Amino acid sequence: MLKYTPSKNALIIGQQYLKQEFRKIFSDIKDDKFYKKIDKSIDNFNGREGEASFWNLLAAISEGWKLKQVFAVLSDDKYQWKLKEIPLEKVYLTGMSPTIDKYVIKKFNRNPAMFIKAWKTNKAMREEIIKTGFGAHKERDYFPILVYKAGESFRVFDGMRRVLLALTKNQKSIKAWVGYKINAKGRPLVSANRCYFLSNLYNQAKSKDKVLEKSIVRIGKEINKDYRNGREVLLKRIIGWSHDQKIKSIFAEMIK
Repeated sequence: MLKYTPSKNALIIGQQYLKQEFRKIFSDIKDDKFYKKIDKSIDNFNGREGEASFWNLLAAISEGWKLKQVFAVLSDDKYQWKLKEIPLEKVYLTGMSPTIDKYVIKKFNRNPAMFIKAWKTNKAMREEIIKTGFGAHKERDYFPILVYKAGESFRVFDGMRRVLLALTKNQKSIKAWVGYKINAKGRPLVSANRCYFLSNLYNQAKSKDKVLEKSIVRIGKEINKDYRNGREVLLKRIIGWSHDQKIKSIFAEMIK
């Protein structure tokens, strides 16, 4: 039987991520009791709805809404996760927004020291970044950031605002969940939505020719090969649920 959750800590981190994002979704609500109820429901979601549903929810929020790598990285069984205090000077800065990225990535080459130096001396840059809404959010800033070890650096895949905020406060370190590669052959999960999209793509195409079929089958074969649950999702969620014989036959080619 497929094990969706690669480790206990991956589940805990996934729950933490959802709690944080739900605070953004319902940012107009300031009642702490409301968030306590949400947090409790998220903690129980995996047991209540099942592993597959939990990870699909995580995919829907992180991939579908935020366009982040959170689902892909956390579901990958190549990583072991540890809660650590990491030095900010070792953090590899990643994308956040076009305005901030033109400084952090293009001008400062992802270097934390260069960012903080400019923050202190470049008033125009500082004002431009603040106008994007950059600032503290006490209701969620206490959550550890998410990174994975890449060489000597820690690559951020969630929490860039918190990293930059810590740098502006002259902090030397920050609390983070760190992913360490322990299994070179590890693979992530694929969300059911990604596979269902291929079905919709074919159904909505004006010209359903062999070129399109071959292209969709080619993508499906990669899903089957590169994701831990690829075959299961293609077989059970698409072939098993579809009433369209053409879709069934196309997707059957993917898992041969």
